Amino acid sequence: MQRKKPAEAYRRLLPRHHRWEKFIERLAGPEACNFQTDGWTCFGDLRFTTILLAMGLDDPSIDPFTACFKDRGGYCDCEVIFNMDHPCR
Repeated sequence: MQRKKPAEAYRRLLPRHHRWEKFIERLAGPEACNFQTDGWTCFGDLRFTTILLAMGLDDPSIDPFTACFKDRGGYCDCEVIFNMDHPCR
């Protein structure tokens, strides 16, 4: 059996993807936005999508995801959580 390439394994990493919940958990957690009751960390960009590197994607594979996030209102890390953490309609 041939193993899938990382980009194929993550094709359309959106809310219905089986790894989406883990990505959002990590994005909202202490290694990225660090959501707390009194605030969170966001730099107004998508710097924490590097979590996708840790999840097995390579740099060129991340660009299509960030473009897709922006198309759906995720222009920064916290907006990915706020605007995309729901099933696509």
